Formats: sequence, C-alpha cells, structure tokens
Amino acid sequence: MIDINFFKKSSSLKDKITQNLITQDESQDIIAELDNLRSKIPFIYNIETTNYCNMKCVMCPRTMYMTRKNIWIDDNLFEKLTNKVRMHDEKDLNEFWNWLEKDYHYNPNEVSENGFYFSIVSRCLVLHGFGEPFLDKKLIERLEICKKKNIPTYFSCTPATMTVEKAKKAMDAGLNVLKFSLDAMDEKKIQSIRGKRANFADAVNKILELLEYKKEKKLKTLLVPCMIDLAMEKTDKKMHKDFLKFWSDKDVFAYIKSQDNRWLYENDANLKSKSHYENQYCEYPWLSLTVMADGNVVPCTQVSNSELVLGNVNDNSLEDIWNGKKYKEFRKMHVTGKFPKGHKCKEKCDMKKLYQYLS
Repeated sequence: MIDINFFKKSSSLKDKITQNLITQDESQDIIAELDNLRSKIPFIYNIETTNYCNMKCVMCPRTMYMTRKNIWIDDNLFEKLTNKVRMHDEKDLNEFWNWLEKDYHYNPNEVSENGFYFSIVSRCLVLHGFGEPFLDKKLIERLEICKKKNIPTYFSCTPATMTVEKAKKAMDAGLNVLKFSLDAMDEKKIQSIRGKRANFADAVNKILELLEYKKEKKLKTLLVPCMIDLAMEKTDKKMHKDFLKFWSDKDVFAYIKSQDNRWLYENDANLKSKSHYENQYCEYPWLSLTVMADGNVVPCTQVSNSELVLGNVNDNSLEDIWNGKKYKEFRKMHVTGKFPKGHKCKEKCDMKKLYQYLS
C-alpha cells in the first residue's frame, strides 16, 4: 500500500514542480519540504514472498539478468514485517478517494490502470515481486497470517503457475485481490511473450472456474484479468478491445495496463503510457518501500537484483532504514539529479524523475 496522506499533502508542491515553477536553485528547499511531508514511519508497498519463477516473460528483467539466489522468505521475517504493515481505515480511504476525484481529477472507481492503482493498490499489501506467488510453498499460511491481522492482500500471477485448487485455498484464506497476467488471446502469441508454459484457453477456464467458486462460496476476492499493452503488432489494439469485451459481462475488474520497463523491452517508441505517473515524477522515495525475500529494502518493485539496496531488515529496523543516511542520499539524488554513474534510477528506468522538472 502507499502513503495516501503524503500523496494528498504533497499535491500542491507537485503541481508547482510539474509546471516548472521551481528552479534547481531551490532544490534544497524541495528536499526539506518533501522530507517534512513524508511519514517518518514507512509504509510497506510490497513484500516479496519468493523470487522463484518458471516463466520466461520477455518484458521481465528476471528473464534477462536476475542473478540472486531463488529463496522463500523466512517465516519469522514475514511475521515481523506484517507486524509493521500500516493500514488505512475506511474513513481515511474514503476521504482520499473523494479528494482524488474532486481535486486531483482521477476517478478511483474507474475500471482502468489508474483506477486499479488508486482503489486497490492504495489499500492493499502487495505480495509479489520477481517470483510467482503460487510457487511460494507457504502462500496459504501467509495469507492466513495477513487475514488474522486484518491486512488486505493482493498479488499478480501468471495463470500457468496456478492450480485452481491452490487459488481456491488462497481465496478461502482471505486473499482480497488476485490479478492474472494475460497478454495475448492465442497460444502462439502468448507463448512468445510469457514462455512455452503459457496457455490462454487454459487460463480463461481457470478464471471462469474461480468465478463460479467465488459465487458459490460468496467470497469477496476481486479477480482481475489484465493485459499489458506491449504494442507488438498493429492488431493489438483490436485484441485489447476484444479482451475487454470478453470480460465485460463477468464479475471481474479487467483492464489494459501500460507497458513498464520500456528501457528493457521496447516495441513502439511512440507508445503512450496511460499511468498517472506519465504526468508527474517518481515519488516512491517518499511514498513507500519494498522488502525483498532476503530482507533487502529497496525503493520500488523494479529492483531485480541488489543494485539499489538501501538496507536490510535483518540488520536494522524499517524505521532506521527509511530515515537513514542511504535513503536521505537517495531522495536527494532524485531532486538534484546527481546520481552516480550507472545508477539504475537514472540510466535503467523510464519513469520521470523530479529533477527533470526543475528549470
């Protein structure tokens, strides 16, 4: 989940920055103001329960060059981290969503990429990283832990890694949101994107069976078929329409997601992102953090190895890491643009940075 209060409180400053009303000479003031606005107690965006994966997705950095050892998160570490998860109550969420629609001009109820981010991600702990959650041998136990602590949960999967039986157990265990990555509607194409294990017809049949189970058991798990806009062919736009039409009469949240990591997998230089981040800068340095399966703390979900580790929860507390020297220097880089040579944020990430807006 994200710090919705920071998102609100920093909005007026964000407007000035994105409208190029602030100069680089004022960067120290920006650093100080953002530090004052951020929470000193971190919000955990996601916990990677495993980095095991048996897929070969062309757009995933894991397929290209992930070298870290495959592991499952330690049980005690997961327990410790879930004790640190900060949740939003219904009152705060409703105030945020009302503000978002009235002042920020985004409809949180819209069935879209942004609607999913603001209505789902804002309130859920994400339980995926660079692995497939259904390959986590203790997934069900972890979901039960979260349920006992009233932590809403969400993760994304490739249906080929999922058995219907385990998915049903996950739903029974309290999983709030289950997203399915479906990037084509025919076998040849989906396998060219996700690898030979991918099977669109099988994936659809699994989802339909889960919808029946949800109805039968009166469960509340939101099922989310999703397709990434990879712009592989001119016919993709029609495929997206067909995909949304197929799911339109079913109890799902189906949407098309903008392509991430286009520095890694680029098909169309003119492809436009529909994410709200296209109109602003990356604010993850102040918004939330991610914890990998080995306890490494990183600023976002795009760190596949150990190229941007800001601490480890086995050595220091989340609060000490979030408020520590490495994080402070990292935030400063985003404002001044003074990244060391080879830094991932500047050279291997396509998201806009704050310093790029300062005149």
